Amino acid sequence: MSSFQEGGYQQTKQIYAGTRTMVYRAFQAIQRQPVIIKVLRNHHPTFNELVQFRNQYIITRHLEHPAIVQPVVLEHYGHAYALVMPDSGAIALSDY
Repeated sequence: MSSFQEGGYQQTKQIYAGTRTMVYRAFQAIQRQPVIIKVLRNHHPTFNELVQFRNQYIITRHLEHPAIVQPVVLEHYGHAYALVMPDSGAIALSDY
């Protein structure tokens, strides 16, 4: 479940795989804008997992702080959501 082509995104690299979520670096296909896409690891998430993921989008969308990345959009992705955020090109400290 790592193909984002239906949503208009071209995946370039997986940058995180946790127990609950996976994060990918990608490009918005039409505008070629770099983005980060966060998805739930579970292909068929529970109602509570969906609500928590959606709430993460709602909360971060309304927080204005330089250290908080503002989400671009919350997309439907299979039976779940994909949280799309702008990609500033930052790298993880573990990769530094």
